[in-house]
Amino acid sequence: MPSVSVIIATYNRSRVLRCALESLRAQTFADFDAWIVGDACTDDSEAVVAAFCDRRLNWVNLPSRAGTQSGPNNEGLRRATGEYAAYLGHDDLWMPWHLETLVATATRTGADFAHASVVFIGPGGPREIYGDRKTRAQVSVAPPSGWLHRRGVAERVGFWKLPHEEPVGVDVGFQARAFDAGFRFEPTTNATVLKFPSPWWRTYAADAEFPQRDYLARMQADATRLHREVLTDLALQYARRVDAPSVGGGLKSALRGLQREAGERYGVGRWPLAQYLRWRARRRRARAQRDRGL
Repeated sequence: MPSVSVIIATYNRSRVLRCALESLRAQTFADFDAWIVGDACTDDSEAVVAAFCDRRLNWVNLPSRAGTQSGPNNEGLRRATGEYAAYLGHDDLWMPWHLETLVATATRTGADFAHASVVFIGPGGPREIYGDRKTRAQVSVAPPSGWLHRRGVAERVGFWKLPHEEPVGVDVGFQARAFDAGFRFEPTTNATVLKFPSPWWRTYAADAEFPQRDYLARMQADATRLHREVLTDLALQYARRVDAPSVGGGLKSALRGLQREAGERYGVGRWPLAQYLRWRARRRRARAQRDRGL
């Protein structure tokens, strides 16, 4: 039985899936199996997985499309056998020491839910970093590609819900339920995930850019150097924003902070905040589908 079961939800993105799997197989922590779950894929994703000839990689394709990561993630959790579950987005890349750092953090601290920092990369380069905070309102910003949790967490709080069942994102909702149940969270304070948000890259459009291949090549050549360059570029991005603040950006930041504060003090599942959040989530999903090129 492996220590970690890695769950990869995917839908018709075989060329980026190949890169994600390369970064998984390059992990310094090798005691894992992986469940790559297609959301009723119709492309060559199965052949991509099989071509690695790696017995740790298991392909499953759902018979009907869920249209959300919840369906594939839940199937992966049902099949997982490891003490821990980790998630890797099919668009994303893990630095080679990612799993090793997460497992070490969970082992050292006794945490039930460890999470790494995740760098968001757009067409202009690194833009944001999330996942290094610990309060309830802030812990929910850690994206799933940075997660490692004991498999028993899902058995106790329930599996991933569908979008219409959550007043917030399905990933935020899963984390919030784990936090509310008293599970211990611990950040690694290490940025080990490169995330390429699909709406920023128009992931599914025919003419979409494909940056993962270039970043993977740089990682394979010298992962430490790539890590240093990404964090340097990110620091420069933040410095530029401080040097050139805007009224619009300040207002947006203030509104996000107000919403987080309201969610923590009042509760995201109560009226009328829950109704507002569901309405806003529907609008965001519709916009994201359009931006992705679907």
